[in-house]
Order: sequence, then structure tokens, then C-alpha cells
Amino acid sequence: MVNPTSCYLPLLMLSIVLYVLFIDHNTATTTSYNDEVPLIRQSCKATSVPDTCISVLEADSRSRSATDLKTLTRISMDIVYEEAIGLKLLFIKAEENVTDPVLKRNIKQCIDSFEDCINNMKNVGIPDFEKGNYREANIDVDVCVVCAGDCMDTGIKLFNREIVTLFDFSGDVLAFLNMLHS
Repeated sequence: MVNPTSCYLPLLMLSIVLYVLFIDHNTATTTSYNDEVPLIRQSCKATSVPDTCISVLEADSRSRSATDLKTLTRISMDIVYEEAIGLKLLFIKAEENVTDPVLKRNIKQCIDSFEDCINNMKNVGIPDFEKGNYREANIDVDVCVVCAGDCMDTGIKLFNREIVTLFDFSGDVLAFLNMLHS
């Protein structure tokens, strides 16, 4: 007859080893993760949509390495700029297959809106920020909020989640700029 202890003891030991490995891995990951992003979480608490702010910034490797609010804000402005480019390209691609004239007009309005945001960020907003003119940079980022809002106002349903994220996150960047300005 097989001794029950001889079967359970190896399973118990294996369970303990796996448990210890799992706990150590999670502890290390949590510590590393929390050490990377306290600036993001603290800064995003002061924004209008903290959940969007945190999720966008924690998903971007550049922002996880930011050491101060000024650097985090500059990276955030880059993210707004890049997201506007991405949305514009999505709408250009979607426009290729549209035959409905109303939808085509709405898509064109969104393309134009995102083009305004892109040009404003590239030619005015980011240069204003680099000069330390945070009040003007704030006005320039607000153009992107308005552009995203204009696209949403068309009633278009394409890429709605992405547009709302850009709208919300651009508003969060405004809060960062206000913190730098005050």
C-alpha cells in the first residue's frame, strides 16, 4: 500500500515553491511598477479625467520615465500631437470607402479638424511650450480639445472611443499646463 504522505508531500512542496515564486514575482513587479509612475498618478489626480490621463500616460514608455511635471507635460503634448495624426489617418482611410455624401462631409470635417490640431501643435503649441510660454501653450492645446469636440459634434460614430480619449486627454494636458503656469 502506498503511504499517503509520500503522495501529498511532493505536491505540498511544489505548491509552496510555486506560491513563493508567484508572490516574489508579483511583489517585484508591483514595486517596480509603482516606482515608475508615482508622478503620473499624482499629476493626473489634478486633471478633469484622471482615469484617462493615467491610462494614456502609463501606456507610453516616455511618460513612465518622466521625472518632473514639465517633462511629463511636454511628453503629453507629443502624445496629443501623435494621436491627432493617428485619427486623421484613420479618417482618411475611412473616407476612401464612403459613398454617403453626409458621412463623407462629416469625415472631411473631422480630417480638417485634426489637421488644425496637428498644425497648431507642431507650429505653435510645442514651440510655445519650449519657450516656457505655458499660458500660450495652454491656448494652443485647447485648439485640439475644440477640434476633437467639433468632430464629435458631427454625430459621426467612427473612431468614437479614440476621439473621446483625445478630447479628454487634451483637457488633462491643459490641467498640466495650468499647474506649470501657476
